[in-house]
Amino acid sequence: MREILIALIRKIQLTSYLKKVFYRLYQKPAPRVLIAVYLSLRWKALVSPRADIRFPFMLKIGKHSRIGDCKIICNGEIILGNHVNILDGAILNASEGTIIIGDETTINPYCVLYGAGGLTIGKNVGIATHTVIIPSNHGYQNLDVPMMKQPIVKTGIHIVDNVWIGAHCVILDGVTISAGAIVAAGAVVSHNVAGDDIVAGVPAKVVGNRRLKATT
Repeated sequence: MREILIALIRKIQLTSYLKKVFYRLYQKPAPRVLIAVYLSLRWKALVSPRADIRFPFMLKIGKHSRIGDCKIICNGEIILGNHVNILDGAILNASEGTIIIGDETTINPYCVLYGAGGLTIGKNVGIATHTVIIPSNHGYQNLDVPMMKQPIVKTGIHIVDNVWIGAHCVILDGVTISAGAIVAAGAVVSHNVAGDDIVAGVPAKVVGNRRLKATT
């Protein structure tokens, strides 16, 4: 019994210590250049010394990936595949969830990606500038409670391989965009997009299909 109590006390002390360490790193993170050097050597990637990366030990990077002058908050899990490009001005915020990005995918400047409900992006995906992807949503059903105080709904977003998302798009929670699809610039996607479909508008609607165009 005594050994169990000692082990429990040590576990509580360790947990408290780790919380203090994480709080200190969040308030006063290590110099960016040191983080960039560590991540570049650790993962055989190229990380800009001007990148603002919080909780870098929670970030996994595939070989030959490039991280520009962006902001990455790993208060959750962020996994980048091989040859992934995160360009200047982009923001990746795990939000205590998960962001997984597949090989050969590019996140262009000033995109904002959240991971609260889980965000999975496949291989060979192109996401153009100023696109926002949000795998969570505010509750709004209760008319007696302010919407900002209602429970957050987290379903998740799945973007499959070989998808092209144009500039200034918004992808909302619960959406799956299937392989080969195209989302036209400025679209707001609130429903699933089938494979090879081309969608556009607010809300996004099907305006064509790549496979049909290829046969005409």
